Amino acid sequence: MNHLLLSPLSWLAFAALVLAIFNSRLPPRWRRCFQAVIVVSALLCTPVCANALLKLAERGATASRCGTANHGWPIVLLSAGFDHPPESNDDVAALAIDSLERLQAARDQARREPSAIMFVSGGGPYRIAEATVIAGALERFGLAPARLRVETHSMTTWDNAFNLRNDVRQAQLVTSPEHMPRAVIAFRAAGIDVCAAPAPSSAAPMDGVGYFVPGRTALAKSELALHELAGRIAYAWRASRVHAASSRS
Repeated sequence: MNHLLLSPLSWLAFAALVLAIFNSRLPPRWRRCFQAVIVVSALLCTPVCANALLKLAERGATASRCGTANHGWPIVLLSAGFDHPPESNDDVAALAIDSLERLQAARDQARREPSAIMFVSGGGPYRIAEATVIAGALERFGLAPARLRVETHSMTTWDNAFNLRNDVRQAQLVTSPEHMPRAVIAFRAAGIDVCAAPAPSSAAPMDGVGYFVPGRTALAKSELALHELAGRIAYAWRASRVHAASSRS
């Protein structure tokens, strides 16, 4: 449902439908409003606007990048879902592209931090948990099983943070850059001090005329960015309630 509500394509279709049915009966001000929605929605389906929006969502992702002061902190890798149901614990091909990019970033971070324990967190809607598949891939990449901890019950980023708060007090957080600000809010609300070790950005540089042509990839980026920006607002509100409750107790 959130996917539909935060999709520029949904906004465009709704505004176009309203104008098609009620155009002659709408006051001029409302007619211009719906026309503006169509224009903005169409622009958000172009790479130039989608990548700009994604960069906005990524702002702040490296504000507290991990450094020497965070050496030895546990690494926490957040999963990002499957593209299709996994057939086995080894079915890495089922992982969504964001999960694969985060996996690679976590592997690189583990190589830089050879003494750090890694927590992989993520459940999912299927019988096999996301974290199970990712942890298996990390083992095959050479990460020692003794360094791995798996949390398989989380369904949201908020769950990730609060399900780990009894095991982790400080963490090097690995997730996608557009997701990092929201994840930091959740982990700090759970009382976990974090630094950022984000995966590479998926925002693309301007490259020719095609950058201004609407496309499916651009639409997906806009939907992702809008989801994260809206989620950040929701998580900031939830975190404020947690802090208020803590101050009263």
